[in-house]
Amino acid sequence: MKTISVATLQTVWDCKWSRPGCRLTGVAEAHQPESVWVCIRTGRRRPVTNEECETCSTWEMTDLRPN
Repeated sequence: MKTISVATLQTVWDCKWSRPGCRLTGVAEAHQPESVWVCIRTGRRRPVTNEECETCSTWEMTDLRPN
């Protein structure tokens, strides 16, 4: 009998809890007010990296259904 494995790719842009960070045009990375992505799961905006999101145990897929 054959077995099929399915791998799920967790990405920061597909997570229910991620949002784009507040970024300013023309400002160096070191002086940006937020990272490229932030996590809002706890109710506070926390910087998050792609790598952190890939292995996050609380990652949830964004609901893409239209209202």
